[in-house]
Amino acid sequence: MGIHVLDIDRALTMAKILGLDLIGIDSNNSVRIKPLENIILRMDKKYPIADYYPHLIVADNIKLLDGKTDLFVIDPFQKKDTIKRKSKRGLGIEISIVSTKKLDGSMTGKWIKEVKSIYEFCKSNHCQFILSSGATSINEMVSARTFDSILKFMGISPKNYWKEISEWLYSKDKARWIHAKS
Repeated sequence: MGIHVLDIDRALTMAKILGLDLIGIDSNNSVRIKPLENIILRMDKKYPIADYYPHLIVADNIKLLDGKTDLFVIDPFQKKDTIKRKSKRGLGIEISIVSTKKLDGSMTGKWIKEVKSIYEFCKSNHCQFILSSGATSINEMVSARTFDSILKFMGISPKNYWKEISEWLYSKDKARWIHAKS
Protein backbone atom coordinates (compact mmCIF):
# COMPACT_ATOMS: atom_id res chain seq x y z
CA MET A 1 0.00 0.00 0.00
CA GLY A 2 3.04 2.29 0.00
CA ILE A 3 3.56 4.95 -2.62
CA HIS A 4 6.74 6.13 -4.28
CA VAL A 5 7.78 9.71 -5.01
CA LEU A 6 7.27 9.11 -8.72
CA ASP A 7 3.65 8.07 -8.05
CA ILE A 8 3.02 11.27 -6.09
CA ASP A 9 4.46 13.37 -8.92
CA ARG A 10 2.18 11.55 -11.36
CA ALA A 11 -0.82 12.03 -9.04
CA LEU A 12 -0.09 15.76 -8.67
CA THR A 13 0.24 16.13 -12.44
CA MET A 14 -3.10 14.36 -12.93
CA ALA A 15 -4.67 16.60 -10.28
CA LYS A 16 -3.44 19.72 -12.08
CA ILE A 17 -4.71 18.48 -15.45
CA LEU A 18 -8.11 17.65 -13.96
CA GLY A 19 -8.31 20.86 -11.93
CA LEU A 20 -8.55 19.07 -8.58
CA ASP A 21 -7.80 20.96 -5.37
CA LEU A 22 -7.26 17.86 -3.22
CA ILE A 23 -6.18 14.35 -4.08
CA GLY A 24 -6.10 11.22 -1.98
CA ILE A 25 -3.32 8.68 -2.31
CA ASP A 26 -2.58 5.43 -0.55
CA SER A 27 0.51 5.53 1.61
CA ASN A 28 1.35 3.71 4.79
CA ASN A 29 5.00 4.30 5.37
CA SER A 30 6.58 6.53 2.73
CA VAL A 31 8.83 9.09 4.39
CA ARG A 32 10.69 10.35 1.32
CA ILE A 33 7.98 12.82 0.33
CA LYS A 34 7.60 16.43 1.37
CA PRO A 35 4.34 17.71 2.90
CA LEU A 36 1.97 19.34 0.43
CA GLU A 37 -1.36 21.00 1.11
CA ASN A 38 -3.24 19.24 -1.66
CA ILE A 39 -2.56 15.65 -0.62
CA ILE A 40 -4.67 13.67 1.82
CA LEU A 41 -3.19 10.28 2.61
CA ARG A 42 -5.42 7.23 2.89
CA MET A 43 -4.01 4.92 5.57
CA ASP A 44 -5.17 1.68 7.12
CA LYS A 45 -3.76 2.85 10.47
CA LYS A 46 -1.80 5.85 11.66
CA TYR A 47 1.82 5.78 10.50
CA PRO A 48 4.60 8.26 11.40
CA ILE A 49 4.14 10.08 8.07
CA ALA A 50 0.69 11.11 9.33
CA ASP A 51 2.42 13.73 11.48
CA TYR A 52 3.36 15.54 8.27
CA TYR A 53 0.27 15.09 6.11
CA PRO A 54 -3.46 15.43 6.37
CA HIS A 55 -4.82 11.88 6.43
CA LEU A 56 -7.85 9.65 6.70
CA ILE A 57 -7.92 6.21 8.30
CA VAL A 58 -9.54 3.87 5.78
CA ALA A 59 -10.90 0.35 6.31
CA ASP A 60 -12.25 -2.09 3.75
CA ASN A 61 -12.99 -4.94 6.14
CA ILE A 62 -15.94 -4.73 8.53
CA LYS A 63 -13.81 -6.38 11.26
CA LEU A 64 -11.41 -3.42 11.12
CA LEU A 65 -14.14 -0.79 11.38
CA ASP A 66 -13.71 1.05 14.69
CA GLY A 67 -13.97 4.51 16.22
CA LYS A 68 -10.71 5.63 14.58
CA THR A 69 -11.94 4.82 11.07
CA ASP A 70 -12.80 7.87 8.95
CA LEU A 71 -13.69 6.12 5.73
CA PHE A 72 -15.12 2.67 5.09
CA VAL A 73 -14.84 1.25 1.56
CA ILE A 74 -17.62 -1.19 0.73
CA ASP A 75 -18.92 -3.35 -2.04
CA PRO A 76 -22.60 -2.47 -2.48
CA PHE A 77 -23.48 -6.18 -2.62
CA GLN A 78 -22.08 -6.99 0.83
CA LYS A 79 -24.42 -7.37 3.78
CA LYS A 80 -25.41 -3.98 5.13
CA ASP A 81 -26.71 -5.18 8.50
CA THR A 82 -23.23 -5.21 10.02
CA ILE A 83 -22.46 -1.79 8.59
CA LYS A 84 -25.67 -0.46 10.11
CA ARG A 85 -24.64 -1.75 13.53
CA LYS A 86 -21.02 -0.58 13.41
CA SER A 87 -21.28 2.76 11.59
CA LYS A 88 -20.98 5.98 13.54
CA ARG A 89 -22.04 9.53 12.83
CA GLY A 90 -19.61 11.23 10.43
CA LEU A 91 -18.21 8.01 8.95
CA GLY A 92 -17.50 8.23 5.23
CA ILE A 93 -18.85 5.27 3.26
CA GLU A 94 -17.14 4.90 -0.11
CA ILE A 95 -18.32 2.93 -3.12
CA SER A 96 -16.17 2.50 -6.21
CA ILE A 97 -17.46 2.76 -9.77
CA VAL A 98 -14.59 0.74 -11.27
CA SER A 99 -16.17 -2.61 -10.39
CA THR A 100 -19.25 -1.84 -12.50
CA LYS A 101 -17.23 -2.01 -15.72
CA LYS A 102 -17.20 -5.80 -15.38
CA LEU A 103 -20.94 -6.17 -14.70
CA ASP A 104 -23.63 -7.06 -17.23
CA GLY A 105 -26.76 -4.90 -17.59
CA SER A 106 -28.83 -6.77 -15.02
CA MET A 107 -26.10 -6.66 -12.39
CA THR A 108 -25.44 -2.98 -13.14
CA GLY A 109 -29.11 -2.27 -12.41
CA LYS A 110 -28.82 -4.16 -9.11
CA TRP A 111 -25.61 -2.24 -8.32
CA ILE A 112 -27.42 1.07 -8.85
CA LYS A 113 -30.30 -0.08 -6.62
CA GLU A 114 -27.86 -1.07 -3.85
CA VAL A 115 -25.90 2.19 -4.15
CA LYS A 116 -29.14 4.17 -3.86
CA SER A 117 -30.02 2.26 -0.69
CA ILE A 118 -26.56 2.95 0.76
CA TYR A 119 -26.98 6.63 -0.11
CA GLU A 120 -30.30 6.69 1.76
CA PHE A 121 -28.69 4.87 4.70
CA CYS A 122 -25.92 7.48 4.80
CA LYS A 123 -28.42 10.35 4.73
CA SER A 124 -30.53 8.89 7.54
CA ASN A 125 -27.53 7.98 9.73
CA HIS A 126 -25.46 11.14 9.25
CA CYS A 127 -22.70 9.32 7.37
CA GLN A 128 -20.94 10.77 4.33
CA PHE A 129 -21.76 8.98 1.08
CA ILE A 130 -18.73 8.90 -1.22
CA LEU A 131 -18.83 7.63 -4.77
CA SER A 132 -15.33 7.24 -6.19
CA SER A 133 -13.93 6.18 -9.52
CA GLY A 134 -11.75 3.60 -7.78
CA ALA A 135 -9.14 4.35 -10.43
CA THR A 136 -5.67 2.97 -9.94
CA SER A 137 -4.48 4.33 -13.30
CA ILE A 138 -5.42 7.18 -15.60
CA ASN A 139 -7.13 4.65 -17.89
CA GLU A 140 -9.65 3.78 -15.18
CA MET A 141 -10.60 7.38 -14.38
CA VAL A 142 -14.15 8.58 -14.89
CA SER A 143 -14.70 11.98 -16.51
CA ALA A 144 -16.35 14.70 -14.43
CA ARG A 145 -19.30 14.82 -16.83
CA THR A 146 -19.83 11.05 -16.61
CA PHE A 147 -19.46 11.14 -12.83
CA ASP A 148 -22.08 13.86 -12.50
CA SER A 149 -24.37 11.95 -14.88
CA ILE A 150 -24.11 8.86 -12.67
CA LEU A 151 -24.98 10.95 -9.62
CA LYS A 152 -27.98 12.51 -11.41
CA PHE A 153 -29.14 9.08 -12.61
CA MET A 154 -29.21 7.97 -8.97
CA GLY A 155 -31.21 11.04 -7.97
CA ILE A 156 -28.27 12.78 -6.26
CA SER A 157 -27.66 16.45 -6.98
CA PRO A 158 -24.00 16.76 -8.08
CA LYS A 159 -23.81 20.29 -6.67
CA ASN A 160 -25.00 19.13 -3.23
CA TYR A 161 -22.83 16.01 -3.40
CA TRP A 162 -19.60 17.95 -3.95
CA LYS A 163 -20.57 20.54 -1.33
CA GLU A 164 -21.25 17.81 1.26
CA ILE A 165 -17.96 16.04 0.56
CA SER A 166 -16.04 19.31 0.91
CA GLU A 167 -17.77 20.04 4.23
CA TRP A 168 -17.14 16.48 5.44
CA LEU A 169 -13.43 16.66 4.58
CA TYR A 170 -13.17 20.01 6.32
CA SER A 171 -14.82 18.54 9.41
CA LYS A 172 -12.13 15.86 9.66
CA ASP A 173 -9.48 17.54 11.83
CA LYS A 174 -6.73 15.21 10.73
CA ALA A 175 -7.61 15.79 7.08
CA ARG A 176 -7.39 19.54 7.56
CA TRP A 177 -4.01 21.01 6.74
CA ILE A 178 -2.61 23.13 9.55
CA HIS A 179 1.18 22.72 9.44
CA ALA A 180 3.82 20.05 9.36
CA LYS A 181 5.33 19.10 12.69
CA SER A 182 9.04 19.72 13.09
